[in-house]
Amino acid sequence: MAFYSDRVVAVAGSSRLPPGGAQLVARVARVLEASGCSLVVGCCMGADQSTLSAVSAVRVFSAFGPGGAGAGPASAVAAVLAAQASGVPIAWWAGGPPSVPLRARLARRTAAVVAQASAGCVLFPSSPVVAGSGTWLAASAALARGLPLVVFPVGFPASELPQFGAGRWGLAGSGVWSGAWRWIPRQLSLRM
Repeated sequence: MAFYSDRVVAVAGSSRLPPGGAQLVARVARVLEASGCSLVVGCCMGADQSTLSAVSAVRVFSAFGPGGAGAGPASAVAAVLAAQASGVPIAWWAGGPPSVPLRARLARRTAAVVAQASAGCVLFPSSPVVAGSGTWLAASAALARGLPLVVFPVGFPASELPQFGAGRWGLAGSGVWSGAWRWIPRQLSLRM
C-alpha cells in the first residue's frame, strides 16, 4: 500500500516499551493499515520503530538528518534508514536544523507528526507522567486539533491516565482495541 490515504493516523509512544509493548504497537499498526489508514510517526526507538517494522503505508518525520546526523540516544537511526531504503518517505530535520537543541527539535517534530494526522492519534505511553513526555505532547496537540485520541497504557494501569481538561477516558472498543482508552471531551450544554 502506498503512503497516502485521506485517513492519516499519527502514532506515537514511549521510546522504551515494556515487554510485549513492541508487539502491541505492531499489531495495532497493521490493523490501522489494513483498514485503509496511512500512518505517520517520528524517528525514535520504541513505538516509532515498532510501527516502521510493521507497516509500509507510513511516513517518517525525523528530528535528525540523512545518515543519522544530529541523532540522539533514543533515535532509531538504523530503522529510519532501512525504511528510507524500502521507499518510505522521510521528512529530515522535521523539528528544525541541527542548530536547534535536540529536545526542542523532538518537540517540534512531534508537533509536525500530529499536524499530518487527519483521522486521529494513537499513543503507546509507558508512563502516566506528562512533564517532559513527547507522547503526552502528541496527545495535547491531537486534542487541540480536535482529533480522536486513543491511548494504550503500556506498563501502568489505565486508572493513572492523565486528565486533559473537561472530559473523561472511556474504553475504546473490542478486539485489538480492547486494551485501549479514548478521550471523550465533555460536551457543553446551553440552558435557556
